[in-house]
Order: sequence, then structure tokens, then C-alpha cells
Amino acid sequence: MSQTDSAPLWTSPQEFEASLKALLIAARGSAIAFDRSWTFRREDDHPDLMVEVTRLASDPDTTRTCGEHTPTMDETEFETELSSLLRDAHLSGIGFDRAWTFRCTDGLDLMVEITRLAKR
Repeated sequence: MSQTDSAPLWTSPQEFEASLKALLIAARGSAIAFDRSWTFRREDDHPDLMVEVTRLASDPDTTRTCGEHTPTMDETEFETELSSLLRDAHLSGIGFDRAWTFRCTDGLDLMVEITRLAKR
């Protein structure tokens, strides 16, 4: 079975948003650094994308997470999960070139911008 056959496809932008937030919570609990960007370039029919994650004004010393059970992942696992999430979102018709803002109960606010890049 190909990855596309097993990919979870969303029926609404809200489901994508919830999955994106869950991934960010897991990354934060695993000490993945934010205030940076990731670029995903593909040779297939999926768009080239840049994802920027920015911490908004909040308590920088906050150590609690906004999820109760946070899985552990490293930077490579985060990038792989983010790439898969973007591919699934594209297949589901989720629009990019926009931003999402997430407020966590522990005081950390994040903004995620996903931008289509010009093809090489």
C-alpha cells in the first residue's frame, strides 16, 4: 500500500488545524526549536512549501506543555511528520499561503505560516 493510500485525508480545515496543533505540541514537548522555518521541495505534483513557526508574545520561561501526554520526537521525526501532514493536507485540498494561530493553555502562543514557493 502506498503512503497516499494510507494517508489520513481531512474533510475540513478544522481537522487539519487540530492535527497541526497536535504536532506542534508534541514537538514543543520534545524541545524542538521554534522561531524558525522549514522548507519542503518536491519533484512530484505536490507544491514546494515553506513552514514558519513563530512564538508570539508569551512567557518564555513556561515549561509546561499544552498537551497532557506529549510524545517524544527528534528534529528529523518532526520534519518527517510535518512533511507528511503537508502532503496529506494538499491531497485533501487544504489551502496554503495563510497562517494559523494557536493559543496553548500554558501561555505559549504560536503562529504557523505555510507559504507556497515558486518552482525552481
